[in-house]
Amino acid sequence: MGRIHDQKYHHGMEMREPHNYNLQSATCETRKRRQKHKSALLTGKCRQHVSPFFLGYIIAIAMAIRFLVMVGIWAAVFMNSLVIQGVSFPSLESYCGPCPKNWICYKNSCYQFSNDSKNWYQSKASCQSQNSSLLRIYNKADQDFLKLVKSYHWMGLEQIPENRSWRWEDGSVLSPDQISMVEMQNGTCAVYASSFKGYTENCLTPNTYICMQRPVRGLSKTQ
Repeated sequence: MGRIHDQKYHHGMEMREPHNYNLQSATCETRKRRQKHKSALLTGKCRQHVSPFFLGYIIAIAMAIRFLVMVGIWAAVFMNSLVIQGVSFPSLESYCGPCPKNWICYKNSCYQFSNDSKNWYQSKASCQSQNSSLLRIYNKADQDFLKLVKSYHWMGLEQIPENRSWRWEDGSVLSPDQISMVEMQNGTCAVYASSFKGYTENCLTPNTYICMQRPVRGLSKTQ
């Protein structure tokens, strides 16, 4: 009887052990599946964060930085262009005719911005000694760079006392479409400031001045 009991006991143990093994295997498989599921969820979240808005955001920032760098470069180039008497000019690449040395050539006219201050009569004489005249406005479109002028300069306008009309040095009458006159002080001469506006000024007041010259064919640029 004892042997029979032992055989049943061992037989029962043999039946239980595979069952326990199967349970452990199933548990391990379940854990693995859960881990894979969590990994898949995490991967999916990461992918959602990375694409597509995040990538678009990064690209937009990169483009903005590149744009700012280009703007900075062009601004530096512009600021390093010719600056005379508070006037900043764009780079004048095209050749528009022979001008004296250190003069500005713009749309077939030559300009010189003085560094010294003189009265109107002295300024006029200084320009004439250089085969030029004080600034004259012929056409706003052809002289558009003069809008950038920031300080006062004598120009070639003088008021005729008899009829209070304004005339250029060559005797031609000022046209309303050339420049607008603003009464500032008692005087019969005019200074140019900016935006095609002239201001009355006492002719004996010292001011800087602008000489202007129409290029003559054959004139040396190194004069």
